[in-house]
Amino acid sequence: MRYFIYILGLVAIVITAMPVVDTGTWWIRIFDFPRVQITVFSLFVLVLAILFLRDKRHIKFPFIIFLLAAVSYQLFMIAPFTPLLPVSAKNASPGENENQFTLLMSNVRMENTERDKLLTLLRQKDPDLILLTEPDLLWTKSLIELDDRYPYSIKEPLANTYGMILLSRFPLLDPKVNYLVEMDIPSFHTRIQLPSGAEFDFYGVHPEPPRPGSDTYERDTELLLIGKRIKEDPKPVIVAGDLNDVGWSQTSKLFREYSQLPDPREGRGFYNTYSVFFPLFRYPLDHVFYTNDFGLVSFEKLEEIGSDHFPMWIELTFEPDASDPEEVENTDAEENAEVEEKIEKGN
Repeated sequence: MRYFIYILGLVAIVITAMPVVDTGTWWIRIFDFPRVQITVFSLFVLVLAILFLRDKRHIKFPFIIFLLAAVSYQLFMIAPFTPLLPVSAKNASPGENENQFTLLMSNVRMENTERDKLLTLLRQKDPDLILLTEPDLLWTKSLIELDDRYPYSIKEPLANTYGMILLSRFPLLDPKVNYLVEMDIPSFHTRIQLPSGAEFDFYGVHPEPPRPGSDTYERDTELLLIGKRIKEDPKPVIVAGDLNDVGWSQTSKLFREYSQLPDPREGRGFYNTYSVFFPLFRYPLDHVFYTNDFGLVSFEKLEEIGSDHFPMWIELTFEPDASDPEEVENTDAEENAEVEEKIEKGN
């Protein structure tokens, strides 16, 4: 029993420490994701150690201290995404107006054949904007009936699970499909014009996840390239999509601080969107970040549609004259240099 507890504790300590290393190596970066699960696991081992270890103090006490440090660090990383801490993305001013709009985004899972589930959800929710990731040509054809309700669109269906579709009731100005880092992974950039005439920039993204044989350098570079564009040309902007990253990762935090985009999850909850199929291992991979020109009306995870991701729903108002901007920590000179270095390394 004693050795079993020590082995479990060593695992908890090591997998907590590994993501601190600043690297894009996949087998390190994957431990960014299960911080909640690692916290629970570490607490379990800590209780076992306190109750059952009978070693001499010079062995037991340092072991317990390291476990406490692991638990504390994990809690420090995930706490901003719980209602225990303040929100960073402000709530909207009350009342409906012509600058209020809704966005539904979903990773449809290319192999998913239950396409009617998504269509039924779209009819029920009737969003103003729809961002879909992973559609191939079959998915694109199955959604043709939406073209009448959404006269503006960008469609880039692909057979490699990195296709994307943006459907809009509002005019899309200067829409572009970009391949910023890899030649088979697109991102969208367009301006969107609201009924009031107000305009904002919109980025749709779906970079590669960390997995065996695939490190995160390209994913990180794509996000930071978009962040650099936002920083160099400040405008009202929304960045949305399946980022294949969690909000508490080093890259996500650096991206948000560099581009000054709050996360509506902060202070509200995890809103885990992946995986539908494994309830004990769910992470918030689908994101919407935006400048303080927007106020949050509602934000929720929707019912499953046969994909391995839950769809997300967000309702915003465009209110650039709001007097209570979000509190987003800004990057310092060292972090700015880190962004440039990561971009150079990934290109």
